[in-house]
Amino acid sequence: MTLPRLNPADHFTLVLDHEIRKSGLAGNYCALVLELDGIPGHAEIARRCSVFARRFPLAVACLSRQGRQYAWIPSGDDSLPFQVSKLKSDDAACRQQRLLEIVNQGAPVSASAPFELHLIEATDHSLLVLRWFHPATDAKGAELVLHQLFSDSQAAQQSQPSPVERLQQQWGWWRKFRLGRQAVLNIRGLDRHASVLPLEPQRPADRLTLKLVRYDTAQTAQILVNARNQSGMTGTTLYLIGCMMRAMEATGATQEGEAYCVPYAANLRRRKALSPLFGNQFSFLFAQAGRDLLRSRQRLFSHLREQNRAAIRQGLDYAMLPLMQAGSWLSLDKYGRIVRNSPSGRERSSFWFSYTGEMEPEPEAIAGCRVRGMYQVSQVSSPPGLGLLASIFRGRLVLSFNCINNQVQGDWLECLTQAMTAELLYLSI
Repeated sequence: MTLPRLNPADHFTLVLDHEIRKSGLAGNYCALVLELDGIPGHAEIARRCSVFARRFPLAVACLSRQGRQYAWIPSGDDSLPFQVSKLKSDDAACRQQRLLEIVNQGAPVSASAPFELHLIEATDHSLLVLRWFHPATDAKGAELVLHQLFSDSQAAQQSQPSPVERLQQQWGWWRKFRLGRQAVLNIRGLDRHASVLPLEPQRPADRLTLKLVRYDTAQTAQILVNARNQSGMTGTTLYLIGCMMRAMEATGATQEGEAYCVPYAANLRRRKALSPLFGNQFSFLFAQAGRDLLRSRQRLFSHLREQNRAAIRQGLDYAMLPLMQAGSWLSLDKYGRIVRNSPSGRERSSFWFSYTGEMEPEPEAIAGCRVRGMYQVSQVSSPPGLGLLASIFRGRLVLSFNCINNQVQGDWLECLTQAMTAELLYLSI
């Protein structure tokens, strides 16, 4: 039995996988990392991995090319891959090194497991790492995988179309054409400006590295107040992007360029939706601001708010879906060139960005061990070589700066994160 083909959003992440591999990196692998106050029993986790695979065969499928498109097919495995690592040293650097080894370990597309579970053990605490292959799901879907893995009482899952597929079924060809045309016109408008990049790669990319910045509950509350004041009730994403633009500009080490251009996901899942687990359920929008606007916080955030309002009024949050559907029939290489590069050949994205908000549902404990923190990791392409992932867990904001190791200088990254903190908290830089 062949499982469903990739939806257009899944295929888009497969294109990103192709581009990441072209950069010399492992592929489009991501991870959710749960920080545990103890060490859970291996047998209990292995049991849950087997139960989960029986309930959800897609979790242990393999990706196979079928004509011009791709589909998941059964692999014959009866459990999620589960591996344990015991650390010789109990410091944060050692934990992060092992985590990055997991994320940087590549495999051919056809042999990439949709999900892998890793336990990194220290003396009296551990990291539980769900590494996933991005065509299988997005970050919110990965949160639901963890929820289903470690929750004891779950209602039966009913097969239903994903939001992406449901919209495709509802729209006639004329509406798809109009939406696609709106998306094309929007992108052409953005392409009038050359994007600022954080670095200029001098050599082939070697591996992903990571820097975490954590904020306590008081700081997080202040950041969210600032976000509401500057960007409106639903503007946390815009606030984080705008602060990142200003922080990058403050480092003084960017390439020449006229504007910062940042694609960000528009999640089509309803809040607190427990299904579907698999499949990427997003379209995406762009935030772009010229460098002249960055000198004034007020002008910058006013511009980003109006840009977002116009995008919603024009339906641009949905308008990318017809283009993504058409792109799924192209070769990965051609689709990648179209997605990443403007007609002038310049990279469109100044940096990668994702904000997932609060983890839903939020786990209290995993196999008897209390969860005290969570953060994310994601591969990026070169260029731009830099991605910012943001999430909130129990009222604490965590920023995960994902960088290509040999293309981002450590002192520049330190300067960037300090400037980002100052911007978020609205301090004097």
